[in-house]
Amino acid sequence: MKGVNILAKQSMSTNKTENKEQTQEQKKVRKKLDENMLVSVASNVKGGLIYKSPRSGQVWKFTDFGDEDVMELSELRTMLSSQRSFLEKGWLKVLDQEAVEYLNLARFQKNVVDLDDINHILGQSPEQIKQAIKEANANTKSLIFGFARDKYLVGELRDVHVIKAIEEGLGQKLDPNN
Repeated sequence: MKGVNILAKQSMSTNKTENKEQTQEQKKVRKKLDENMLVSVASNVKGGLIYKSPRSGQVWKFTDFGDEDVMELSELRTMLSSQRSFLEKGWLKVLDQEAVEYLNLARFQKNVVDLDDINHILGQSPEQIKQAIKEANANTKSLIFGFARDKYLVGELRDVHVIKAIEEGLGQKLDPNN
């Protein structure tokens, strides 16, 4: 009897090991994308942004936040290996989720803010704004300042406490005349 139980346990153990190996093999299989596939990208900086590919010499010029263009997947791969800061610092946002997953860019894209995020921050209480600025990376701080200044200049940002929180948090005056 004991021999049968041991054999049954070994058989179950072998089946579990085989199932784990099959699951691991399935996870390792990654869909191959065409390197010439065009991928939508957008500038995530206030003002101009220029990227020149060291591989092809091609230049992408973005004049303002949210400007979109397309790049070949191979160019994004080149950017990832040679000028990684465009992606790490959130200067360029990859809009194609399939490309984000394929190039494993999710770790960079999770910190990329968009206009809704900035508006949400600017709509918070002064204390929350200060905290958000304190936790933000340099690019996000620059975006907060740029959009806050724009709102200030057109009269959309008028709350003195919010203005003071932004100025104190960023160390810059929103009023260009001061």
